[in-house]
Amino acid sequence: MNTNMKINRFFLAAAAVLAVGCGQKSSPVTVLTGALPGDKVPSSANIRIGDLLDTTITMTDGTFTIELPTSTAELGTFDAGGYIASFVADGTDLTVRMAADGRNVEVVSSDPDNSVNERLRAYYNEYSACMDSSMAKARAVGNTDREAARAIYAEMNATVRDMQETAFEANKDNVLGALMLQYLRVDDSRLDSMLAVLSPEVRGGGIARGLQSALDAKKATAEGRMFTDFEIDGVKLSDYVGKGKYVLVDFWASWCGPCKKEIPTLIKVYDKYAGENFGIVSVAVNDDPSASVDTAKAYGVKWEQILNTGRTATGLYAISGIPHIILMGPDGSILKRGLRGDAIEAEVAKYVKPVR
Repeated sequence: MNTNMKINRFFLAAAAVLAVGCGQKSSPVTVLTGALPGDKVPSSANIRIGDLLDTTITMTDGTFTIELPTSTAELGTFDAGGYIASFVADGTDLTVRMAADGRNVEVVSSDPDNSVNERLRAYYNEYSACMDSSMAKARAVGNTDREAARAIYAEMNATVRDMQETAFEANKDNVLGALMLQYLRVDDSRLDSMLAVLSPEVRGGGIARGLQSALDAKKATAEGRMFTDFEIDGVKLSDYVGKGKYVLVDFWASWCGPCKKEIPTLIKVYDKYAGENFGIVSVAVNDDPSASVDTAKAYGVKWEQILNTGRTATGLYAISGIPHIILMGPDGSILKRGLRGDAIEAEVAKYVKPVR
């Protein structure tokens, strides 16, 4: 039986089982027990469930017992010195144990037929099986047949996507639905509609809230909208944007290779167009301020920077990867997002004449 058929049958069967038992009230407490080899794990572990719980527990020879708040709308994480497992505190008794491979840990339920946690575990197991199968096929093909390798990669992606779509449809009332939506990376219009069909409880969970927040930020900072201001250490984006000139805003970091690769292009554009009608400002994200300053100096950056923005700027502009370069109009309107390479000058040249 192929992977996507197996996962489809599992989720459809699980949905039917839980539908029959939906009248049963789940326990408000989930008991999590540790049954781990003491020689493989440290004496403590961190347990986190969304915004509900973040605690460190003590283990004695790999064993512990703790009562957790039940929530099928949040994803939990068990972390013992790098032994990490996700779980759902679904009201059934859960046990943390070593996985069959002896290298990882997993969380299993005492009542698999009525456990959201088991659906999560089944997904991860089937995903791993799909990856292992695809890697084995790729090794058999080798590096010489690129067309065959591309076909294997495409088949793998299609299988995984089918798994995620099926899991989403069967789990709109628990965190697995939100998790699959996060993995699927659908376009904005479909994301909007898929978020809307999640249960209110799941939409209030951390994963769904994060997806909704990013979607709202993307809408608010789409091309044609006015820029969103922010202030870091007394410096505002509005100190540079919306002041009557076109401005390229370069979201970057000193540790980002592709960001540094774009700097020579930005310097070329700056040297050619900078003046009373055009400028550039860099926004350093998730970066040490001194590293931002030193790297900019080393690469010959000639314009101002906004430093130490952490995740604030990327969150406001729904930026998932850097470099991300935006051209702002004189009034602060967002003209073009995601500029790279030759497209940077091509876009600037639509609005500004060279001064040199």
